[in-house]
Amino acid sequence: MPRIQFEADTEEALLDLAWRWVMGPARDAGEAPAAQADQQDLRRRQLGEVLNAIRGGDSRRFLREVAELSLQDLALVLDAGLAARYGKRTGTAFAGIVAGPNKVMRRVARRDLVTWDGDARGYRMDPADAAIVLQRWTTSDASSSATLQPRGQS
Repeated sequence: MPRIQFEADTEEALLDLAWRWVMGPARDAGEAPAAQADQQDLRRRQLGEVLNAIRGGDSRRFLREVAELSLQDLALVLDAGLAARYGKRTGTAFAGIVAGPNKVMRRVARRDLVTWDGDARGYRMDPADAAIVLQRWTTSDASSSATLQPRGQS
């Protein structure tokens, strides 16, 4: 079995070496603007791929609702009213509505698009993702029962 050894003059320096080995180099708070722009572009491209792959009308409508509330730092509460709006008898149907987008997002970006907030008993989305969802999908598409179309496509 391979073995890794660290040598340092103090215990603190040794722990610092081990930390950097496991966690990687510390990120500078003043990260270069070009690197931040690259990360934003990557996030936009990844989310675009995910949104294009989502075909379910309920999933698309649900994502838009979660996105709108997430920008206001609110959660889409899973209750009887939500189930009724979607024509579902119970809240368990939302496991499937959330699973599709999250499965695609995990494949593309290695993270979830929609997360459960146990304190609020509802669903949330990262505000950066929410802004992209709302930018890509028009309001008129959200109010129709047809599937949402990305902007500029029919």
